[in-house]
Amino acid sequence: MSHHSPLRRAALACTCALALLAAGCRDEPPRVLPDAALTEGAAPVRTSALRAGGYTPDVPATNPYDGDAQALAAGRRLYGSMNCAGCHGPEGGGGIGPPFADAEWIYGAAPENIVQSVLQGRPNGMPAFAGKLPPGEVWKIAAFLTDLSKKGQAKAGYDPKAPAVTAAGK
Repeated sequence: MSHHSPLRRAALACTCALALLAAGCRDEPPRVLPDAALTEGAAPVRTSALRAGGYTPDVPATNPYDGDAQALAAGRRLYGSMNCAGCHGPEGGGGIGPPFADAEWIYGAAPENIVQSVLQGRPNGMPAFAGKLPPGEVWKIAAFLTDLSKKGQAKAGYDPKAPAVTAAGK
């Protein structure tokens, strides 16, 4: 038997209901990843396509470390120290994991796709590094992987503007 009066129980239930309602009605922006060290000009990356309300088109992210020699060197070191090379090869040529030194990426080669893959992981083997690496370090890895891809494509003579050749279109 409860020691609370019916009026007190009703007031407690009302308070709990209002607290739950207030928690669900906050006017917060969609959850996004912080850019690297809050650098101006870098767009945030959505971590989920799920959001309430109308459709908001995604804004492509710009990696603040793209082309930065020091960041690329740091990204290379992180690639080695986080054992990315164990699955993707020392120069991104692939192995257990898919290659980076080409133009065909399973989850997309845009900066926001790379950051999302590193932070959230991917099914069938890619671990999630969220909480293990600060966002700025993840952006440096993404810059290094983008650089690997560009170098691999140049070495292979890949021309992104050339029309795709298919077996049916010989």
